[in-house]
Parts: sequence; structure tokens; C-alpha cells
Amino acid sequence: MPLPKVVIVGRPNVGKSSLFNWITGRRIAIVDPTAGVTRDRVSALASIGEGPEAHFFELVDTGGIGMVDRDDLSDDVDRQIGIAMDEAQLILFVVDVRDGRMPLDEEVAQRLRYLSTPVILVINKADTDALEQKDDDFYKLGRGKPVYVSVQQNRNLPKLLKMIEERLPDADTFAPAEAEMKIAVVGRPNTGKSTFINTLAQAERMIVSERPGTTRDSVDVRFELDGLPFIAIDTAGVKRKAKIKDDLEFYSIHRAERSIRRADVTLLFLDPTAGISKLDKQMAEYVAKQYKPCIFVVNKWDLIANDPEADMRGAMGKFANAIQHAFRNMAYMPLAFITGQTGKNVKALLNLSQSMFRQANQRIGTSALNKVVRAAVEAHPPSSRDARHARIYYATQVGVAPPTIVLFVNSPALFDATYQRYLLNVFREQLPFHDIPLKLYLRARTQTDPNAPKKSKEDSESGESRAFEDDFGTDNLEINELLDDLGD
Repeated sequence: MPLPKVVIVGRPNVGKSSLFNWITGRRIAIVDPTAGVTRDRVSALASIGEGPEAHFFELVDTGGIGMVDRDDLSDDVDRQIGIAMDEAQLILFVVDVRDGRMPLDEEVAQRLRYLSTPVILVINKADTDALEQKDDDFYKLGRGKPVYVSVQQNRNLPKLLKMIEERLPDADTFAPAEAEMKIAVVGRPNTGKSTFINTLAQAERMIVSERPGTTRDSVDVRFELDGLPFIAIDTAGVKRKAKIKDDLEFYSIHRAERSIRRADVTLLFLDPTAGISKLDKQMAEYVAKQYKPCIFVVNKWDLIANDPEADMRGAMGKFANAIQHAFRNMAYMPLAFITGQTGKNVKALLNLSQSMFRQANQRIGTSALNKVVRAAVEAHPPSSRDARHARIYYATQVGVAPPTIVLFVNSPALFDATYQRYLLNVFREQLPFHDIPLKLYLRARTQTDPNAPKKSKEDSESGESRAFEDDFGTDNLEINELLDDLGD
């Protein structure tokens, strides 16, 4: 049985998004004094109670009914509200006690009268008991006894949750299955991200418009592939800092970056008709700094394919070369050509994302890893510096997502960035990490380690053959200390 949906509705600026964040216990929806901030449906898992008796439901935030959108998207916002209300099992009708009953509140109430869905009237911003004296005024909205709450003062949340629980239909109390994978969809404005999300969800889940900057929030959309649950995170189109007009765009970009951090795989959307910009490079750099598996997605490829004069194979190769040149430090990350609107190559893209997700969570045994390290050093030994030979004693993988490898060496300063890149490339070639970023740490082996070889002139002159001993056994105590350091 699907999770019941609790939908928050009301006129603009009554605190719907603040209420949404309050109930979920997380800052998900953007909150701003400007009316009309929320456009798309923003949803999140919420629960009442804890443990096996917890009651789970999906909470949905919507745009303000009757809002006048500055980008002329009012009809699109209203359609999203209508879809949410049609899918709801319970509606929270939010009003503002300080403003009193407003004409737009009457309009919302009139719209709700034609629904058979249960409705709770939530009177927000009731910061004190003195403000709870407008029963007669709000009773005229025809929704029965209201509940007074204050998000800012944290008043009456248990009372509201109890009313929600009493009105929710009977449903399974266990939490829904964890998503197999979270995919962040990022890119410049108008690269087709929301259209792609709607194709995945097989529904009009996001507002799609030719006007750039339509999406403001980062919106989680659940979908299924081959019977497994996934989450796609649609994000606001990222702009250069000089073009950020207001706080809304600033917070939208901040949310996009946070979505990258919490995703398992990132899809960086590129527009073949617009080329590759400095902003695309900056975004890719941010993804790389987070060590996230990334696929460069060339969307709207149908615009090239439909050109009768276009050499398809040549155009694809030309754009692929441009991407390889623009993102040289991420050349190992794969490239996909899709048409999000029709779904062409979307299934293959998701299969590739799953493969990268599995790579990022792969763990390699110490013995196998050290054999690769030994072969790499024998093929290309590190250079000496100041008559000192760089030596690797052993390697071990200490983490996944991203795979994190630690090399215990005689001196980290002897291994320059070029040699570290060489080792990372060898790991990607020889180990099942072909398409993903790896983290590499160098740690000087302490003299207190009983397994550490004694330094001598003979050691310095004997080459690399003595850098590995006894199948490269590791000191568990030292590795545990390293893990503590990484955690800090």
C-alpha cells in the first residue's frame, strides 16, 4: 500500500514551507518573506511516533493559491497544486492568524469544498495565547475546529500531529524501502533537467518552461526502475554569481550544491546547442571536490539529430572531444547522449548510474590492492628527491563512497601530485573503479610500528623490492587511528 499523502495548501506567505520544514524536522523547502517562493511540489517523508509503531506519511508542500508569479508561471504553479490536492489523503489548510481571514483564504476554502478529502484548518503564527481568539472569524471558512500553531515559537506541534494521525487512513506503519540510489540532476538553467525528471516519474512532477530559472527548490522525486525504488533530485539551474539577482537564487544554488553532496551519483546536464561554459566547468569542479561519481549528460540531442545536414557520428565525436578537453581532470567519467523529452537512452543512462554506484561501494582486499601497487611501482618508480628514495610500505582501502585508499610511506613529501595521479589512474585501470573518483591519502609510517622496516643505507640503495613485506600485512591499530583521524 502506498504511503498516504498529506498536502499543505493556502494562499501565499502564510508559512506553508516553514510548517513543512517544522513537521519533517529538516530544512528542506526554501523559506523567504517573498510571496510565491515555492513553485513545484516539494515532498519528504514524515512520521508520527518512533519505533515499530511509527506512522509514516508523505508530506507535500505546494505553491500559494492565487499567487501572481513574476515569471508568468502562475498557471503552471496552480496546476501543480491541483495535482497535489487530487492525490492527497489529507489536506492541511494554512492561514495566518495575524492577518485574519482574507479574501484569498475564502478562495482556497471555496476550492476545497468540492473535495471529499479530509481537511485540517491550521492557523499559523499564533505565537501567544492572546492570538487564539479568532475562532468565530475562521469558523466561517467551514473547516470545523481549527488548530493554532506557531512554527517560530514551536507551539502545538504534538497537537497538530495527533490530529493528522487521527485523520490519516489506515496504512502500513513501517518505513518505505530505502531508495536504491539518489541521483542529483544539475546543470545550467534550461538544459532540460525538469523534463528529464518528469520522464523518470512518468508524470508531470516538475514545472517545465522555456523560461530559465523555473525550478527554485531541490525537489526529491521517487521513481521505480526494474522494481527498485530510486530518488531523483531536481535542482535549480546554477548561474554565475554575478547574475544572481536575489536571495531566492542564492539559496536555490546553495540547495543545488547540498543536493550534490547528499547524492550517490550526479548527472551534469549539458546543452549541445549552447556549448560548454565556464559555469559548467565550475560546477564539474564542485562535483569533483565532493568525490561524487558523475556522468556528463548531453541532453536535447534530438535538436542535433533532427538537422538533416548534421553528420551525427561526426557531431557526436566532436562534442565528446570538446567535453574531454574541457574536463581533462575528469576524463575517466563517462558521457551519455540522451533526449529527456522522449526518453531516448534514458534507461541506458540509469543503468550506467547504477554501475557507478556499485563501483563506488566496492571494497578491495588488502592483498589484491598491494599487488596492484607493487606492479605500478615496478613499472614506474617514484623519483628520488634530495638523495632520498620514496618508498611505499603497504596500501589499504579504509572506506567506500568514495573508495578511500591509504598508502603508508616513508615520507609523503616525496610523492608529488603527478605521481599520485599516476597511481589513481592505475587503480582505475586495474581495479573495479573504472568510472569513479577515488580518494588517496599518504601517511608516514611511524617508527613505533613494530612491523616498520629499519632504516639503513642498504635500504636506501636496494631499490623498491624491499618496500613490500610478507604479503603487505597491515597494523590494525595504526589503521584504526587513521580512521579516527579521517573522521575528525
